[in-house]
Amino acid sequence: MEPITQRLFELPNAFDFSDANCQLFTDSMREMAEYHMERSQVFHGICEQYGFRPDAIKAYEDVIKIPHVFVTAFKLHKLISVPESEIFKTFTSSGTQGQTSQINLDRVSFDRQAAMREKLVRSMGIASDQKSNYIVFSYAPDVSGQKGAAHTFNTYTTFAPAAEKVYALEDRGTGEAEFDVNRTIETIIRFEKSGLPLRVVGFLAFSFVTFKEMSKRGIKLQFPKESILITGGGWKSHKGETVTFEQYAALVSEVLGIPEGQIRDFYGMVEHGVPYLSCSRRRFHVPIFGNVAAIDPGTQNVLPRGETGLLKLQTSYIRSSPSISVLSTDLGAIGTGCECGLQGDYIMLRGRAGVSKHAGCAISASQLIKM
Repeated sequence: MEPITQRLFELPNAFDFSDANCQLFTDSMREMAEYHMERSQVFHGICEQYGFRPDAIKAYEDVIKIPHVFVTAFKLHKLISVPESEIFKTFTSSGTQGQTSQINLDRVSFDRQAAMREKLVRSMGIASDQKSNYIVFSYAPDVSGQKGAAHTFNTYTTFAPAAEKVYALEDRGTGEAEFDVNRTIETIIRFEKSGLPLRVVGFLAFSFVTFKEMSKRGIKLQFPKESILITGGGWKSHKGETVTFEQYAALVSEVLGIPEGQIRDFYGMVEHGVPYLSCSRRRFHVPIFGNVAAIDPGTQNVLPRGETGLLKLQTSYIRSSPSISVLSTDLGAIGTGCECGLQGDYIMLRGRAGVSKHAGCAISASQLIKM
């Protein structure tokens, strides 16, 4: 079952960029490019258009040459490289104009992605054996459907044993997800009395409005130093206002007593599937399981480090869909040599091209906030 790629996803350290590991990633990308060219008419056609052949991928620097599928294609077409009968899970992301992207995973791809996510979290020191309470600012499993973001947030509740897990968006008898800020605040207060660390996971819009309400009421708690927050979905309030990290960190410190170094963010998209977690310096690090470059949208050339372009995202874990190389609508630049000590490149997000057309799950979810 693609033996080179299987070996890659057995690597224990997500940020070990030894020469051997870089070559393994290169060989894995070549293996999966050949795999998808044989099984996806769409990907084969794109590669033919660019005159691409997998045997051109010899060195790590060659990987970026693999042609990309534009992310919008996943909103318009169901792109798969395996028989329908082999699809194990389907995940979606929502847009604001009725557009929905979907990614279809067979069991092998699903398991590789799960292994990758666990190694990322452990390699960044976010996993713990200490029992914790969880507040999940996302959909409860019974109302999450196929939402990719909900699945991702839920997986982040598995990296420390759960004493109790409470979802902020749940069915309260209506058959649909509802958000109750008062109940959420009551739960947080109760959790503080337990003395256990708190793990906050989910959409920033919901945690931000909750913490603002706590501040308004003069609620100031003190959770153990092992507590942590993992946010996602962009730095916008439910009203669409930009929230700065400094604003959010100050609020978290005020109402929860958790320092800013314990706030982590992640960047990713359902069409690509690799979560890019932020370090203590708030930079999104690229693991050995992926490759990212900034692309000039006019020439499609790779831009030098530090220059802003559309982000081209690559990974080899997926065998069920030809999304090993995806051109996003997100703008960013690539840096290297982060002071946090992690090896490899990191992503500096600069914004999004076509916001109105490509808004994601976070914007759809934030519509549930009635305040």
